[in-house]
Amino acid sequence: MALLFGAPARKLPKTDDGQEVRLAQAREAYLAGRIKIVTTDQVPNQEVAGTFGLIVCRGFVFENAFHGLIAQALDVNADAIVAYRESVAFHPEGDRYYSCYGTAVRLKIKK
Repeated sequence: MALLFGAPARKLPKTDDGQEVRLAQAREAYLAGRIKIVTTDQVPNQEVAGTFGLIVCRGFVFENAFHGLIAQALDVNADAIVAYRESVAFHPEGDRYYSCYGTAVRLKIKK
């Protein structure tokens, strides 16, 4: 019946300021430097050991799209996001729709 009528909405835990815990953890990981984000195909002084694939996050708030992308990378245990790109679509009503995407990778130090 869930496929016919849809699954019940999941309630994600929120922080004191109302933000989802997952996004807050992703924000902290980014600010602490535990995950690297580069627009190039390589991270300086490191090489790609494995690729998890393309990750995409979209939203009407840029911070949610950006931190959601980081949360997805952390979910697959990635060290970095390479080839990071972002775009924004403007709707006639004045809304903006942000898209952030890149490739989640595992890194190793160059020898």
